[in-house]
Amino acid sequence: MRSGIVSKVLVVSILLLMPAAGLAATKARKESFVSGKKKHSYYLFVPESVKNPSPLLILFHGSGHDGMSLVEKWQDLAEKEQIILAGLNSLDPSRWNTVEDGPEVVRDMVEQIKQSNPVDPKRVYLFGHSGGAVYAILLSMMQSEYFAAAAVHAGSLRSEDELKVIEKVRRNIPLAIWVGTQDPYFSLASVRATRDAIAARGSPVAVTEMPGHDHWYYDLAPRINEGAWQFLKKYSLTNEPRFQSYVETGGNTGVEKAVAGLNQTLQEINALKTKVNALVASASEREIASNAKDLETDRAEINQRAKEEVEFLKEAAALSRSIADKATQAETTKVEEKYRRYFDLIAQHNRKYAEMLDVIREQAELLLGTESNQTIASKRLEAQKRILALRQEADYLYQQAEKLVH
Repeated sequence: MRSGIVSKVLVVSILLLMPAAGLAATKARKESFVSGKKKHSYYLFVPESVKNPSPLLILFHGSGHDGMSLVEKWQDLAEKEQIILAGLNSLDPSRWNTVEDGPEVVRDMVEQIKQSNPVDPKRVYLFGHSGGAVYAILLSMMQSEYFAAAAVHAGSLRSEDELKVIEKVRRNIPLAIWVGTQDPYFSLASVRATRDAIAARGSPVAVTEMPGHDHWYYDLAPRINEGAWQFLKKYSLTNEPRFQSYVETGGNTGVEKAVAGLNQTLQEINALKTKVNALVASASEREIASNAKDLETDRAEINQRAKEEVEFLKEAAALSRSIADKATQAETTKVEEKYRRYFDLIAQHNRKYAEMLDVIREQAELLLGTESNQTIASKRLEAQKRILALRQEADYLYQQAEKLVH
């Protein structure tokens, strides 16, 4: 008997080897942290070949989008130029707020990234589009000694309050603006006024006017990004980065310590999630390779790949349970109730996800037996039903956790 039935079951299981919600196997991974007693998230992309201290580019999305919308447009260039990317999500997707998404939030994200990635602290840059462009300009003015340079597409300072932020500049931070001559939201006049106001304070400002171009960034992203990077990479801080705090100090020390502890826990969870992603991806690769073979004629090769898949899944399940344990043990007594509930749901999600991985492992182990192809296919199909149910439960738990903090 040929392996057609078994292969059909294998195709379905490949899809289920992809991590459940919150652990998607993509080039960019979603990370989280707590700042100002609120949970924030961002998408992090680190080129595989990055080893030495490398530039970090912070990306600010347009209204109605998220950090991934920019990260995915920068990934190819980042891979080529060895740039670490971080696409921050604003708390309200429709806008950026200098309080809720303020400088301290961005600083906390940057410092978290530095702890586990080779970031050159003197080469941290900003890039934004539309509402994110306005915020990137404001942030560059407020933290000119912390960021090396900024570049934006479709953005300017249009109100008196926004223009007053220029007075906060402590270092002449370089800025580049790309704008379409047909942009309905940011006129050439407002961009030129922004340029002139910032240049008057001594900062170098370059403006690229794009004839016939409107507000839409995504189709022209490769061209805009290349130009932006050529501008940004010329600059580096000459002194160690210095952050200017705009938040009053002297708060509740116990709460501050609790938040710091939660950030540490989230960082450890993020690191474990990354390992789980890699292990599950490796297991999926083995199953894909097995799927290309015939169970009758290539049994020895399929068995070898199945053994490797089983080991990857065992380790991934163990790490998922470690994540659950860390979430359960998180010190949440001094923070809001929703964060206690959040960590509880994250623990439940990861335990359910580990249970799902166990069943996928059992499904792979069926290929190591000596039963007939028909029997193997039948048992794998039954396992598939269990996997589907567990995945739905795991996804639901994760979605409930995310709703609490977004």
